[in-house]
Amino acid sequence: MRGRRPPRHPALSSSEPASPELEPVTRDLAHFAGLTAGEGRPRERTLDASSPALPWSRRGLVRGAAALAGAAAASSLARSALAAPPSATDDDLEPDARALFGPSAGPELQIDLPQLQYGGDWNPRPGAMRELGQELRLRTRLAPMHEPTTVSLNEDELFATPFLYVAGRGGLPSLAASTQAGAGASEDALRRFVDLGGMIVFDDADGGTDRGFRNDLAALVARVLPGSELTPIAAEHVLYRSFYIIDFPAGRTRAEDELLGVQDEGRIKLLYIPNDLGGALARGDDGLHRWPCTPGGNVQREWAMRLGVNILLYATCTDYKSDRAHVETLLHSRRWQ
Repeated sequence: MRGRRPPRHPALSSSEPASPELEPVTRDLAHFAGLTAGEGRPRERTLDASSPALPWSRRGLVRGAAALAGAAAASSLARSALAAPPSATDDDLEPDARALFGPSAGPELQIDLPQLQYGGDWNPRPGAMRELGQELRLRTRLAPMHEPTTVSLNEDELFATPFLYVAGRGGLPSLAASTQAGAGASEDALRRFVDLGGMIVFDDADGGTDRGFRNDLAALVARVLPGSELTPIAAEHVLYRSFYIIDFPAGRTRAEDELLGVQDEGRIKLLYIPNDLGGALARGDDGLHRWPCTPGGNVQREWAMRLGVNILLYATCTDYKSDRAHVETLLHSRRWQ
């Protein structure tokens, strides 16, 4: 049985000029309908008894209607944009509103990961802080400088950031060589730095094979902070959950299972890392890590990375999570996977 022919449709009739944005669409409809376009708009035609029928295909009708609807929507949006009131500028805001809702100006805030240069073996793991800065950019919202600076104990350099990294191997010589002011002034600068909220991280590159660096650090603590000594950082301390939840302080080695430090009412002023954190982070010129992590390999290296991230988050945010339950703790308590 032959299918029914599509119904015949009357021709389009228009007595007013088409708007510029509708001219291409009208021209297409005229083509689909079999009309002749002239002077930018379809020629007027009326349907009477003597006019021949103008068959429209279904495909042509659908395409034409869709194009016309799209052009009409675009025209409506254009008129709305022209009629929209101008946006308020910063000068139009009241002073209080400007403080709350005004545009924020200024460059992106960057932090530095300075390393102390002194008279001994001050850089046993070159590039360790640069690598940690790259990991911080990838894993957090911090924006460390691409090239961490090297500082001495001059106050102008020392107090530019609340974090200071001190690495060493075989011992920690007198810091007098790091400044022209002498050992006494150097130690006074360290004391003011930690009393004003700074945090100094001492990283032992020996990784547990030599106690010289640790012993010299203990003597330095006794001079800089009389009455204080290095004590273990409790596993419940916020340092172990400032970003990641960490169970042990991994580094290039796992010689010890505790970090040591000097605390003031829970705030860490000085932190001692016995397992050579820098040795787990540093890379060579070929982009590969310079030293293997023993005994845990790359898994241990990842935990060392996480420890470094936690330390920097703690140094910049202090104890902001000390009174909050970590999200993983909440999920575990509800037995959510």
